[in-house]
Amino acid sequence: MNALKKWAKRSVWLALAAVLTIGCNPLQTVAFFLHKDDKLPAKYPLRPKDGPKKDKDDEIVVLVLCDRGSGVPQEFSMVHNELAGMLGKRITEFAKDNKEKFTVVSAADVAKYKQGNPNWKSQHPSEIGKKFNADYVLDVTLSNIGVYQAGSAREIYEGRSEVYVDVYETALGKAEPKDKYVHQFLCPKTGMIAASNLPLSRFKQMFVEQLAQEIVQFHLEHRPSDGIAAER
Repeated sequence: MNALKKWAKRSVWLALAAVLTIGCNPLQTVAFFLHKDDKLPAKYPLRPKDGPKKDKDDEIVVLVLCDRGSGVPQEFSMVHNELAGMLGKRITEFAKDNKEKFTVVSAADVAKYKQGNPNWKSQHPSEIGKKFNADYVLDVTLSNIGVYQAGSAREIYEGRSEVYVDVYETALGKAEPKDKYVHQFLCPKTGMIAASNLPLSRFKQMFVEQLAQEIVQFHLEHRPSDGIAAER
């Protein structure tokens, strides 16, 4: 019996070690194994605590604007467009899990607007948001993107970026952002990925998926395990 207990205990630790080696956040992994997956509050919630639209069955419309700043390599020059679509997808998924009503303006409609308005960057985000009847605008800018580990001769992936996020409430017009922060993004958070084991296109997809997941967690309730798959 003691031998059986010892083997069972060893199996649990081996499973935990296996998950940690694929680059997951240790705290989130421990929470996952202990089944402590209660919802965590958003640091910068989109849904107001009081006033109109505080209830989860009240619809909130979100417009996502993504752009690139300085320090973006050629192979990631269009990553902001991919991120816009992924953010919309993740917001919808999180809202469904939370049983609350969020609608995200189609990334295709936003792209069409940008093409028809070459000077869109000179417009206040709230102005653009009002054109789409949005309640809030997520204005996201990616800068200083890195793809490879320094000194690795492009043989090891080490994604990183400075992500600037401003949240505007369109009803307030040209006011300052409701929330404003800079997110220092790393992909993966732990471990290393050899470039020979993963095509650049797949790493880029991983980069976008993980970044979208982390941004949305700033704005909607989420489970500790929500980030585990995205960080692999």
